[in-house]
Formats: sequence, C-alpha cells, structure tokens
Amino acid sequence: MTPRSETSKHRSSYRDDPEAGADGAQRPPALNAHGRSMNEQLQGLKQGWSAVTGIDRRTYMQMFKGALAPTVAIAAYQATSYADTFTTIGYLVGVMAVLSFPIQPRAKFMQTMLVNLLVTCLGCAVTLLAMYCSVTARLNTESNTAASGSSAAADAAGIATSPYNPSASAVAGIWLFAMIYAISAFRAKRPQFTIPSIILAIFANVSMVYAPQFSSIVLAQSFARRLLEAFLTGFAISTACSLIVFPLTSRQVVFTDMSGYIVSLRAAIKANLDYMHSLEETDVFAPHRVNTAGEEVAGSKEADAFKDKMRGLAALHAKTSTDLPFAKREVAIGRLGPDDLQKTFRMLRIVMLPVLGLSCMSDVFQRIAEERGWDRAKSFADIPLSEAHGEEEKMRIESVMEWHELMKRLREPFESITNTIDEGLEHVAILLQLAPAPKRWSADEENNASNPKPGEKGFPAIYDRRAIEFLESKKEMLRACKDFKAPPWMNHASLSNDRKRLRRQLFMCLYMEFLLFNTARRVGELMLHVEELRASGKLSKTRLIVPGYKRLRKWVKNSVASREGEAHGDQQIDTETSNMNVYLGEAYKQEKDPEHLPPANAWERASDMLRVVAHFLASPASNFGARVACATLSIAIVGYLRDTQAFFTTQRIFWAQIMISISMNPSAGQSLRNFVLRILGTFVFMLLSWVAYYIVDGKTAGVLVFYFIFLHLGVYVILKRPEILPVGMIGQITITLILGYELQVRQIGVESATSNGQAYYPIYILAPIRLATVCGGLFLAWIWTVFPYPITEHSQLRQSLGRSLYLLANYYSVVHESVRTRLRGGEGDTTLKDSPGYKLDKARQKVYSKCSTVLTGLRTQSSFVKFDIPIGGKFPRERYQAIITQMQSALDFMVLISLASSAFNDLQQLDDRDHGSEWLANFRRLVNDAHVTSEAITTLLALMSASVSNGSALPPYLRVPEPYQLTRRLDEMDGDILSVRHIAEPGYSSFAVIQIGTKCMLDDLRKILAGVKELVGELDFSYHVVSTADSAREDSV
Repeated sequence: MTPRSETSKHRSSYRDDPEAGADGAQRPPALNAHGRSMNEQLQGLKQGWSAVTGIDRRTYMQMFKGALAPTVAIAAYQATSYADTFTTIGYLVGVMAVLSFPIQPRAKFMQTMLVNLLVTCLGCAVTLLAMYCSVTARLNTESNTAASGSSAAADAAGIATSPYNPSASAVAGIWLFAMIYAISAFRAKRPQFTIPSIILAIFANVSMVYAPQFSSIVLAQSFARRLLEAFLTGFAISTACSLIVFPLTSRQVVFTDMSGYIVSLRAAIKANLDYMHSLEETDVFAPHRVNTAGEEVAGSKEADAFKDKMRGLAALHAKTSTDLPFAKREVAIGRLGPDDLQKTFRMLRIVMLPVLGLSCMSDVFQRIAEERGWDRAKSFADIPLSEAHGEEEKMRIESVMEWHELMKRLREPFESITNTIDEGLEHVAILLQLAPAPKRWSADEENNASNPKPGEKGFPAIYDRRAIEFLESKKEMLRACKDFKAPPWMNHASLSNDRKRLRRQLFMCLYMEFLLFNTARRVGELMLHVEELRASGKLSKTRLIVPGYKRLRKWVKNSVASREGEAHGDQQIDTETSNMNVYLGEAYKQEKDPEHLPPANAWERASDMLRVVAHFLASPASNFGARVACATLSIAIVGYLRDTQAFFTTQRIFWAQIMISISMNPSAGQSLRNFVLRILGTFVFMLLSWVAYYIVDGKTAGVLVFYFIFLHLGVYVILKRPEILPVGMIGQITITLILGYELQVRQIGVESATSNGQAYYPIYILAPIRLATVCGGLFLAWIWTVFPYPITEHSQLRQSLGRSLYLLANYYSVVHESVRTRLRGGEGDTTLKDSPGYKLDKARQKVYSKCSTVLTGLRTQSSFVKFDIPIGGKFPRERYQAIITQMQSALDFMVLISLASSAFNDLQQLDDRDHGSEWLANFRRLVNDAHVTSEAITTLLALMSASVSNGSALPPYLRVPEPYQLTRRLDEMDGDILSVRHIAEPGYSSFAVIQIGTKCMLDDLRKILAGVKELVGELDFSYHVVSTADSAREDSV
C-alpha cells in the first residue's frame, strides 16, 4: 500500500466506488428520491454555512487546536502538584499557550517556538542579573540584613516580599527602562520577531515589578525559576497541541494553496472568455456602470468580474509566496522535494502573467476612449449609425460595430483555446493529486484511447495538437481581421490618422491572440514539468525529505536579517559570483556615503564601528524603543515609590504597564486603531468571562467547558479576520487572565493567592479592573505615541510612496536590461544558474515581489490614515490612492512588456534552427536599433521617488517619453516592416503587445507625474515679463 502524504487528503473522497460493476466500469450508486433530497439539503446547508462564516473542516480543526492549548493549561491547575509548582502565576501558563500560536503550520510554528525559547531563556538570564543588582542595592543600604530569606521561604506558596527600599526600586527602574528600550527597538528593527518580543516584554515587566521587593537573591532565583517554568510549560502544552492534535504541515498548506491557485487560474480564464463574449454586444469603450436606480446602463460587468478573479488570484499568489519558504525548510515524509515545489510554483506564476495581461484589456479600451475624448458614461452598443450626432459619435458607433463583428468571428478559436487551457490546468491538478480524476461511466468510453481525458496518458499530445491548431488558425483569423478592416492602403507606409486607428485595432486583436497562446504555451510547459515528475516516480512514492545545508543557512540568514524599511531591501539582489558576471548597476550595491570614503586602514575600520552605534541611536527603531520605555516607566514609577508601591501591586496596575510595552506602534494612526480594537476585545471577552462563570454557577468543570468554547471566537478572528487581529489576541488573553485567576484562587486558597501582594477580588470586580487597567495603559501609550511629536500615518505613507516609486524604477531598469539582452540574443540557457538570462530573471522576480508587497502595504497603510486625528489642512488621501492605483497599473504593464519580450529569445532559437524568414531577421535588427525601452523612464521614476521621500519639489521640465515612438521609428527605417501582410510572421504579435503595453505604461506614468506634481510641486525658474500696457499678455523667458 502506498503511504499517505500531504496530498492524500485531497483524494480521500475519490476512492473507487464499491458498487462498481463486474465489468470494472464505475457506476453512480443508486439513490432514491428521498436520499438525494436529503443529501442535497445537507450539501446546501453546508455550503451556506461555509459561505456565511468561512468555517470549513480545516478551519474548525485550527480553531479547536487554538482553543485546546490554553484550556489544557488552565484545567491542569486543578491538579494539586501543578498548583503547588506555579502557585500564584499559574495563569501565565495559559497566556503563553495563547501567545505561542499553536494554530500555525508545523515549520512556521517550530521556527517561532525556537525563537521563543531562545528569547525567554535570554530574558530570564538578564532579569536575574537585574534582580541581583536590585537585591545587592537593598543589602548595601539596609543595616539589618537578618531577614535575607532562606530556601524554605523561597519555596513557600506565593512570593515572599519585603518592605520598601528606595535603592532597590531605583535600580529596578533603570533595568526596566533599559530592557524595554532594547526589546522595543529590536521589535521595530526586526518586525518578524514581534511575538517573541511581546513574550520577552511580559517576562521583563513581571520580573521587575517584584525585583525591588526581594530581600534575598535566593528568593529572586526562586521566583525567576518559577516564572521560567510557567513560560516553558505554556510553550510545551502549545507544542504538544500543535504537533499532535490535528497536525498541519507547511507542505499541506502549500499544496492547498496550489490547488486553490489552479482553481483560481481556471476561473480567471473562464471569466476572460465571458468578457470576450460580452464584447459581441456591449460597448467596449464604456466601463461597467450602475445608475442610481440600480440599473446597469453601460459597459460590461464581465470585465469587473474578471478583475475580481484576478485580485483573488493575486492575493493567493502573495499567500503562497509567504508559505512556500517554510514548506521548503520542513522535514517531512512526502513526494515532492523543496526544488520541485519551488519550480512548480514558479511555473504557476508564469502561467498567471499572461492572464494578468488579459485582465488589462478593458483598461486599454478605456484609454483609447479617453484619448479620443469619447463620453465613457454612455453606451453606444445599441445605437444605429443613422442616429449619430456628429463625426465623433459616428466614428465611435462604427468602432463599436466593428468590434462586435470582429469578436463574433473570433468567438470559436478563442473559445477553443480557452477550453484547451482549462483542460490542461485540470490535467496538472490531477497529476499533482490536487483534484479527482474524471470517471468514465462506460466500458466503451474507457476503451476509447484515441480521446484521452485530463489526467490520462496521452493527453499532453492532444493538448499540444490543439495548441498548434490554434496557432495555425491564427493566419485564417488574422486574414479575416484584415479582410474586415484593412483597406489596400494599409500595406503602404502612409502615416495617416486612419492607418494609425486601424493599426491599433489590429494590435488589440494580436494582443488577445498572443496572450491566449502564451497562456496555452505556459500551461503546456507546466504539464511537461508535471509529466517529468510522474515519469521520475516522485508522484507515486513517498520519501524522507530533509532540507540541505545551503537551505538551512539561507533560512538562518533571512531570519536574522533586518526588515526595517523593507522597501529599501531591493538593493540586496542575489548576484553570486560565477564564471559569467552580470552587472546589475550601482543601485543594487551598498549605498554610498557622501561624507565618508570607504575605510582604508585598521584605525578607520575600527572607528567606523562607532558610527554604527551612533546611526542606530539616531534610527527610527531607537526612537520607538525610547518612546515605549518612557511610556512604560511613566506608569511603572508608581510601583517604585514608597507611598504607592503597595497600591500598585494590590490593584494590579502592572497590567496597564504590560499593555503599554506590548501594544505600542510606531505611527499614531495605527496605534489609535489598534487601541480601539484592544479595548473592544477586552470588553467583549470580559462579558464572555462573566457568562462562562455564572451560567454554570461557578462550577469548575462547566467554567472550563465554556472557557474552551469562547476561546474559539478569538481563534476565529485571528484566522478569518486578520484585519482586526488585536481583538482576537487580547480577547483570549483577557478571558484567560480572568477565569484562570479565579480558578487558581479556588485551588490554592485566598491566603496563598494574596501572598504576592495582590488583593483578591471576585470575578464581577476583577473583570472591570482588567478592563480599566487596559484602557488606562492604552490611553497612556497613545499619549506617548503623539508626544513629544507624533509620527503620523501621513508621513509614513509619503515615505512608503517614495520607496515604492524607487522600487518601480528598479523593476523597470531590470525589465529594460532584460529586453535589451533578449534583443541581442544574449540570454543564454536560462536553465543554467550562471547565465545572464537566469540572473536577470531572478532579479526581476525578486524586485517584482517586493513591488507587489510594498504596493499592498501602501493600500493597507492608506486605510489607517483615517484614524489620524486631523490637525491643519486635510490630508490628500484620494491623491495618494490614485497614485497607488496608477503605480499598480504601470507595474502590470511592465510585466506585460517583459512577458512579450521573452518571445524574442524564442525567435532567436527559431531563427537559428529553421533559418527563419528575412522579415524576422530585419525585424530583430530594426527593433534592436530602435531601442524598445527608454532609460528616461528609470530616471523619471527615481526623481519622483527622491522628491516624494524628501518632500521637495520636482525638477523643472520633466516629461514622459511620447508613446508610439517605436512604431514611427520602425516606419522611418523600413516602411514595409509593419505592413499588414506580415501579421502572421513570428514576432509581429509580440511587437503589438509591447507597443500596447508601452503606450499604457506611459499613460500611467504621465498620470503619476501629474499626481506627484500636485503633492510636492515643481521648481519654476522661468522669468515672466508682464506688459503694463496689456496685463493679459505674458512672456516667459
């Protein structure tokens, strides 16, 4: 029997039917009408529940696991030995079980747990040093040291404390400030370690609350040991639940992502076909619009549906990119290795790119309408030519009618290739065991080997034949296009307006044809890759998969790498030395210091380290650490004063102190939003704690059951509503503190519970105290977020916009170099890691991923702006959002240019193998000489980045290169090179796509430039002379 692996869960419902006939054919089981009706009702109820709540089987498993760990931690306190071990800090075991996130996939959980263990042990060592200093200060200032404590006192229930000592309190306060500063600066510098930083902050705060009250190092050591044991026990319970209860590996997550990726690609392809069908009846130049009465009055709603599918696919792509590194590092029993997973996902991404280009078709039509000045709010789909008012309306109606007729002619080939692509993706999913194999219900159909279905041997040959048939039908398709709208003079070099207009229509047809065939071709390559995996036996047997040394080394390097200002990380392009060097430009090297030359001797290198310290102290991370430390100490100081120390401990004011340390954010807007969410979460779960306690009249077993049930809600928020994640996090901690403390007191008694200086309160008082301390701590934290000066979301959004413009310039520069290399035929074998093509492709993908991540972060960041308290003029949020949208559009068209230029490398191979046509050779030569891309675009984007980042005006006279320069240059070089009679030549379609992509990209850049000018202004060095005789006349010198 073949062992189960990560993908076997996708096949559990696809087993052979036990009612198969004797002839071996599978037949559907016989069900009566009542049985079918019940099944349909249950299926409908299940789908409705999943659609409303988003809770499926896997989601509930995660919710169960997340609620189980803290429940076990609190329930275990009912054991006497357990209670004797942790005494008054047992509830912290449950808190650590919550903060350990047992719902994470295995690899991610183990990585986080490893860091948690390291920082907790490190924190224990540092706090022991701090408590030693505090105890020493007490002993040096007390004349009577007889009450220094003993091991017997240390082992007693609770925490043995001593009277107030100012020296011990002062030392503890200094240590608390230093530790919170270091932890918060580290959290800002390494955001990936936020959870370990929160755990370390809790350890430091709890330790320093009691440090000045210890009279002996023995007592301090006992408390630190007990606190460390509580933390580690919480980690242990969380680890057991994560690895044993409904285990979820990172590889399973990635396979689920890939399954969804393929499903989303198929849905997007079908949505594109629906959009193309809609072009037969709608006005292609009118966007989809709904009037105030709710009636659809213009455009194609199918275009909006297509874009929605692509947005969902883009989100899934980003998620898979995040999950894949953890799956590659995981030790597992499975089929596909890390390299196989990486290559499969890379090929899925390549399939997505031409589909992304297809989703831009509606934008291209809108740009055409905008350029011609047509009214896009009105549809001309059903208006006859006789009702046209003026030449412009007549031209538009003619264009709409032409597109209707043309799309009807193209319906059959486009529908055929779309179905072929869909079946190819289905074949891939079946071979990867991500989808069920189709069942043949008749023996005759099974014996029909000439018509293999997806998932069967022989289907790739059928797929290739259909794709070639579509490519061959291109000539007939384009001939029909030519006969329909190409007059004889189109074959000459005239540059009339009519020729330009009709050439653009032709280019749009070539645009659709090229992207559809390119999608089919990429799917064919993906099928070939999967067939190779099947032939090698990797898909049929499992094996032990262990990551190699190089991968583990890279994981450690990436784990500790700084992510502060991650958008600037584009300068870290992987350019390993090899036999062939690829120069990627100065922007990818370390930034130069205009005030210092590189150190040249030992003294300069040694003294250069001092500058590193100074730079860190002046960094935003250090600034944030100082804010958090000051905010924490502003309330902790109450516990270090003689008259208020007892009150501070008795009323649990340190809860507010802890909230400050773990909840502050660098920006005021985000902090205010998270503070509101945390207060809301605390209030809701405070009410739930009352319900859980009083609905069962305080019975321990009943309280634990309802505690477990209500924890599901917090885990659900984390899983399904990550935008309000603070509600789920603080909610679970709140109910754990309240109910955990109440059950703890019931087990050890009030006398032991109050031995640590905290007064006992019943739950109906304790819960409001928890809410009050949280509100007070969060309010004080917000004060320190805006004092002495606020770091507003406005300034952070502006800085992020500048970084994203710089990244866009970097991406375009790589695209520019890639196109030039492809035109020269210098890419080499892209499968070899030392080839220029491979390195440029790797750099391009890396910068593109960062561009997409930064733009997504910009959209999220812009949503926080509304939480900033408005002071002065209104923030131009709409302008920023418009620029972000245009940058995303420009990035998409840059991707399209890169995709289309990849055809030039294929043409080079075709030319070398088949001694291609004279037209192809001339075309390559002329395009190479004409310069497809422009360095001016990189310069323009870099200047805009600098202006936005520094808040300075743009240099004067900045211009975006004019579109369609390439067409004019080619016409000037050879008037026959772009003749319509050459439309079937290889390379003509790719040229059309580059031409459209370049035109749309430049339109976006023009809008971005105008938007940036509105934000920062433009330097004006002109000198205006106004005549006194005519004030309306101006001369500009």
